[in-house]
Amino acid sequence: ACLRLQLLMLVCSQAFHTSRIMLPRLPSSSLSCRSSRRFISLQRATSRCMMQVTALDPDIFSKKSEVLASLAEIDDPVLGESIVSLSAVKNLEVEPSGDVSFTVQLSAPDLQGVVKQACQSALSQLPWVKDIEITVTSLPPNDSLREASRNQATGLKGVKHVILCASCKGGVGKSTTAVNLAYSMHKRGFKTGILDVDIYGPSLPTMVKPERPFDPRRDIVGNEIMPVNGFGVKLMSMGFINPVDSFVMRGSRVTPLVQQLVSTTAWGELDYLIIDMPPGTGDIQLTLSQMETLRIDAAVIVTTPQRLSFVDVVKGIEMFDKVGIPSVAVVENMAFFQNDGMQDNIQAFANKYSLPQEAVSELEEILKAKQFLFGQGHKQRLLDMWGIQNSISIPLFPDLAKQSDSGMPYVLAFPDTDVSRAYSALAESVISEVAKMESGKNVMPEIEYDAPNKQFVIDGNQRISAKEMRRLCRSPANDPNNVKESVEPVDFVPLGRYAISIQWNDGHQSLMPYRSFVNSYK
Repeated sequence: ACLRLQLLMLVCSQAFHTSRIMLPRLPSSSLSCRSSRRFISLQRATSRCMMQVTALDPDIFSKKSEVLASLAEIDDPVLGESIVSLSAVKNLEVEPSGDVSFTVQLSAPDLQGVVKQACQSALSQLPWVKDIEITVTSLPPNDSLREASRNQATGLKGVKHVILCASCKGGVGKSTTAVNLAYSMHKRGFKTGILDVDIYGPSLPTMVKPERPFDPRRDIVGNEIMPVNGFGVKLMSMGFINPVDSFVMRGSRVTPLVQQLVSTTAWGELDYLIIDMPPGTGDIQLTLSQMETLRIDAAVIVTTPQRLSFVDVVKGIEMFDKVGIPSVAVVENMAFFQNDGMQDNIQAFANKYSLPQEAVSELEEILKAKQFLFGQGHKQRLLDMWGIQNSISIPLFPDLAKQSDSGMPYVLAFPDTDVSRAYSALAESVISEVAKMESGKNVMPEIEYDAPNKQFVIDGNQRISAKEMRRLCRSPANDPNNVKESVEPVDFVPLGRYAISIQWNDGHQSLMPYRSFVNSYK
C-alpha cells in the first residue's frame, strides 16, 4: 500500500509539472484506517484523487507567481522577514481582467500604511495589473511580542503627570478643553504634551497646526515615534501619522494600536501629558486605565448643560472611580450665551434715535444678560454628588469655536479674555490637586461606625452622631428638620476621592462630600 501511494504521488507530481494540474489533499481518514483495510482505502483515495483533479489556468498561475515574486521583496516591519516567506499574504486572487486582491496579515498594526503602499508600488510595476485591492490586518500580540513591546516602551519614562480629559459623551468639547488646558499649563512654564487617542475621529490636527508635518522617515526612529511640536507643546495623534486614510476597525484591533501609540511615542521630559479621550466607556478607556506603563494621576470631566450629557458624565466618573482615577475638576461647556460684542451697535442705535443715557444703559444690560440656551445645567449637582471642588463654566462663544478650527489655541490667540482666564483657573486647579495628592494632604479620611453609640468615627478622633450626619445631607429628598432618632447607616462606601455614599435604614441614600463633615479635610 505504501509503495502504491508513493507511485501515485510521483505520477501526480509529473502531471503537475507537465500539464499544470492541481492535486487535492488526501482525506485524513484514508491514511488512518485499520491495517486490514489499508489497501481498499488507498484504492478509494486514489480513485477520488484522480476524479477530483482539476485543470488550473496556466495564465492565472503564472500571474500569481509574478505577484508573489514582487511581494517577496517587502518585509514585515516588526519581524524583518519577507511577508511571502512568513505566509502573511492570504486570499490571493487574480482575475483575467488584471484585478488583484489579497490580504496581508502583519505582526503589528501598519500605522503609516507603509506596507500597503509598498505592495501597491511593487504590483504597479507589473504591466498587466489593472486594479489592486489590499486589506492589511494584524495579529493579536503573543507573549513574546508583548514582552518586547514592554521593553521598548520607554517613551513615558520622562512623563511626571498624566491628566485625562473625558466626558463619555461626544460633542461636548473635550478636545477644546484638552488643548486649552495644556497650553494654559505651558504658559505657566510647565513642559506639556497632548496625546489624542481618538483613533476614529482625531481632532488635534485641526485644532493645533504643528511647526512641520509628521514625516515618517525622520519621526519614526527605531521603535520610537517622535511627537511633532506646536507652539512649544509636544503633540501626537493618529491624524498626524496617517492624515489621509480613515480607520475602520473593531475594538479588538484598536486596543493594540492605542497601546503602541501611547508607549512608543518618545515624549522626553514632560511635567504634564494631557490625554484627549474619545467618548464612551469602552476599550480605549479601559486599555489606558490598565496599562502597566501608564500611571494616570487625575481626570478632568467635561460636560454641557443638557441632562443627556449629565447622565453619561456620571457613568464616566463612576468608571474612573472603579479603576482608581480621581476626578479633580468639572468643565461645563456651552453653559450660557452672553453677547459682549454689541457695544458699538448699541451706541450707534442710541445716536440714531437720540436715546437718553438711561435707556442706553438699560438696553446694554438686557443684551448683555446671560442666556441659558440649554438650561441651567447640572454642574453644581455633579460637584455635590462627588465632592469635586473645582469647576469652570465656558460660555457659548463664537470666537472660541472659530479659533478651534484655525490651528492656533484660543488661549494663545486671545490671552486677556474671560474665557482664557477661566482656562488658566482650570490649569491652576488641576496643578494644585495633583500637588495635594503627591504631598498626601488630600488623603481620604478613615471612617468607621460605632453602632452601640450610633456615631461615625472619622480618623479616630472626630465623632458625629448618625442623626447629625443625616441632617447634613443636602439631597432634596431629605428633610433635615424631620430626622428620626432611629436612623442608622446600613452601609457606606467611598465615592471617588472626595465623597462618601451612605445607605440608611429608612431607604434614603446620601451622597456627602468629605468637606461637609470632616473637620480636617480641605
